[in-house]
Amino acid sequence: MNIVPSTAGDLLTLTVAGRLGADTATELDKNWIVPGVARLTVDLGGCSFVSSAGLRVFIKLAREANNAAVAFALVNVQPSAYQVLEMTGLTQLMQIRRKARQISIEGLEFLSAGVCGQCFRLDPETVVKLYNEGVAPEVAEQEKTFARAALIAGIPTALSYDVVACGSRTGVIYEMLDAQLFSRIIAAEPTAASQYGKQLAEIAQNIHSKVGDKAVFQDLKPRMRGYIENLRGPLSDRDIAHLLARLECIPDAETLVHFDLHTSNIMIRDGEAVIIDMGDVSRGHYLFDVGVIAMIYAYPESGNCEFVTKVPNAIGRQLYESFLGAYFAGRPVKDFEFFIRNEAFLASLRLIAAIAFLPAAKDALLEKVRDFLLPRIYAESRQQ
Repeated sequence: MNIVPSTAGDLLTLTVAGRLGADTATELDKNWIVPGVARLTVDLGGCSFVSSAGLRVFIKLAREANNAAVAFALVNVQPSAYQVLEMTGLTQLMQIRRKARQISIEGLEFLSAGVCGQCFRLDPETVVKLYNEGVAPEVAEQEKTFARAALIAGIPTALSYDVVACGSRTGVIYEMLDAQLFSRIIAAEPTAASQYGKQLAEIAQNIHSKVGDKAVFQDLKPRMRGYIENLRGPLSDRDIAHLLARLECIPDAETLVHFDLHTSNIMIRDGEAVIIDMGDVSRGHYLFDVGVIAMIYAYPESGNCEFVTKVPNAIGRQLYESFLGAYFAGRPVKDFEFFIRNEAFLASLRLIAAIAFLPAAKDALLEKVRDFLLPRIYAESRQQ
């Protein structure tokens, strides 16, 4: 058996190849949790056999990781090994992801493309969303898990079936929705932007009325602290301190936020909304989602609306103003005033988070944060 450790940020991956039996399990039974490791992953894609001794090591590693508040997972588990893990109940004790089934997109109908990936029609009833090269494989598994849990929580979303691989890319198979993209509906009827802004507010309010399962959805606020800290260097220490201080002003909450909520992640079927792209769903305050909407629609001069949704920027601004009026209509005036005082800061958070998992777009995203939004964020502070 061979174990190859590799690190990427706070993630330590142990790639195991060969047979994990009684004579080799001790090689894995080591203290892998060291300072700087917040996530420990054991990749079993090349492991053809796991004995009871190997299972005991997994249990020990999972317990040690839990005690140290380190996320632990077994990934790329081959079918024979997964069957053993499932029979022994280990799938209930730790995060375990099976090795993804390989598919080919050759000859498949291309449907759409976004910042993170592309969608293809597999057959009349299913589509596959494939993430771009470089996106970590666990992102697809996470999206499937979140989509299932969000559906159970009461958020209308597409049924998710399986995680698959296409070469080095990973993706999720979803039901084929007989629906229209909300952005296309708006673009085709721009004079109704105010009406659609109110509809977007209703969709957001529905999401924010659901309580997030702590066993599934992470608290977004601590993650945002990490994303901001990771920008030391590209941003000055003064900038980092200011962003962190503003983050602490956001109230804590246990409700669900989509954290990529906009009209191109909403489908309309028979007049009802179906939310898609569930990979960033988290527990947190609704302001995180309103901030995403601000980032896309509030600043026509940024071009974000047309780039992300294909809706003209000026129409997006009209939709945004209508959205704010409808969304905050039933909330205390102080809530709306707090949002307005922090609009640019809240708009920056989605971009800051995206820098962490879209390395190819890092420079462009960083430019928007540093050159476009940071001056506005400081201006907001001076007015408070």
